[in-house]
Amino acid sequence: MSIFIARPFHRGVKSRSFPGLTLVEVLVVIAIVGALAALLLPAVQAARESARRSRCTSQLRQIGLALLNYENAHGVFPPAFARNPGHNLLTFLLPYLEQRPVFDCYRFDRDWQAPENRTARETDIAILVCPTAPSGRRYVSDYAACTQIRAGLRQSMVDAGVIRPRTRWAGFFADHAWRATPAASVRDGLSSTFVLFEDAGRPDSYRSGRLEPGRTISGARWADDQASFWVHSACNGWQVINCSNNNEIYSFHPHGANFLFGDAAVRFHSEKLDPDVFVALFTRDGGDVAAPQ
Repeated sequence: MSIFIARPFHRGVKSRSFPGLTLVEVLVVIAIVGALAALLLPAVQAARESARRSRCTSQLRQIGLALLNYENAHGVFPPAFARNPGHNLLTFLLPYLEQRPVFDCYRFDRDWQAPENRTARETDIAILVCPTAPSGRRYVSDYAACTQIRAGLRQSMVDAGVIRPRTRWAGFFADHAWRATPAASVRDGLSSTFVLFEDAGRPDSYRSGRLEPGRTISGARWADDQASFWVHSACNGWQVINCSNNNEIYSFHPHGANFLFGDAAVRFHSEKLDPDVFVALFTRDGGDVAAPQ
């Protein structure tokens, strides 16, 4: 047997009504949301850049491991570049960067620009492109060898008293075509010597974070034998990092750049790095070992 219980019915009882927000209240809410978004946006951007920089670090480390694997297989590190025919350092590392198909179709008996090398050289290799650098560029590398500090610049730095005079200035790679680097020649130690540098954004030209429209920079392609560079100039006093990407050390990371060392370690250095420490880390046998910072 079911029991039915009737709900009481009250005449004259009206449902509750809620007043809407006034225009002033809506504007206040919008202002608060806008203020919170403005506070959160820099944090979100910083988190994204931190993730991109971590990816850049990981990519450089993988290139460093490829260099060590090459040295283990051949007894020397590859040359920074080759001429007649022309090749870039990175072409020698292709098998160690999981790019065996590209390596297999690359002709080392022909210049990198030869028709026979078109298929290989017109391959985008993601590991060679810094995630923070501008996208949309084809067949490029944002990482390159830097073989020298220009004599005029280093003498000016010595004369100004910002660096000590030295008798040996060579970087990790010899500035001669086909000249390989034995590990034993890096007398300052692999862990204390720069190997690869960021020179990001090429072939577009950037100076102090700003695009220079209509100007292009050489050496952008990963296969280009002109990809390596010298440190030519300084800015803001004696700063040599992030002045311009006109074949100089340049990144799109705020306030500094990533550097690959000979032991495959990657460290971020401030663009305000002391010039003498920079030179000590740049030279391979200057007898001026500096602790990586």
